Amino acid sequence: MMDLTWYILGILSALLGYLMYEYSLKQPLNWISWSGLVSGVFLVLFSVAWGVGAVLEGVPRAGSMGLLLFGLSGIILLTITGRYITAEGKDTKI
Repeated sequence: MMDLTWYILGILSALLGYLMYEYSLKQPLNWISWSGLVSGVFLVLFSVAWGVGAVLEGVPRAGSMGLLLFGLSGIILLTITGRYITAEGKDTKI
């Protein structure tokens, strides 16, 4: 079962990397945008790997806490980065 998880995570990593590359061709991204996107995607994928691995090891409480801690922080980071990217082209004052 864990082999299937790593296979799916590998496919998702490659797909998300390709999608971020394609998006960067349409709209140039600076280092802040790239670091936020890569860190957020890494945290979300890491939380999935952590949760599945912990449940398969027999400790579902650790899996749910890992999903909550890493997944939520990854989603928050991706949300903040997305808002930064969309507000970068506008003349807004924070």
